[in-house]
Amino acid sequence: MRYRSIITLSVGHMVTDINQGAVPALLPFLISAYGLTYAAAAAVVFATNMSSSLVQPLFGHLADRISKPWLMPMGLVLAGAGLALAGVVPNYRLVLCVVAVSGIGIAAFHPAKAPASSTRSPAPGKRRP
Repeated sequence: MRYRSIITLSVGHMVTDINQGAVPALLPFLISAYGLTYAAAAAVVFATNMSSSLVQPLFGHLADRISKPWLMPMGLVLAGAGLALAGVVPNYRLVLCVVAVSGIGIAAFHPAKAPASSTRSPAPGKRRP
């Protein structure tokens, strides 16, 4: 049962990391679809990274003080939904908004995962049966 929990946490972590790395990969499509300049395209990546970087310490503080098990699934949903919507929203400003939401989802997942993984991992030097 513990292995399943660790695998689930690992897959969730992989998905959020891929999600953040997928934003730069989407830039050629966004440039083509919205006629963006390179500066505007860079702002898309900036919006994702800054929203994630600025909010993650707040989620970390929240995860350290109060157990919030809903942060992990909420983070995955926000990260995925923001990235998915980036391809279908009608204008550039909404692209910036949805990739920022994706960054917030990434920021929510990481601090919540740390306590969850430490409670599911064996003590150092101990082997599982």
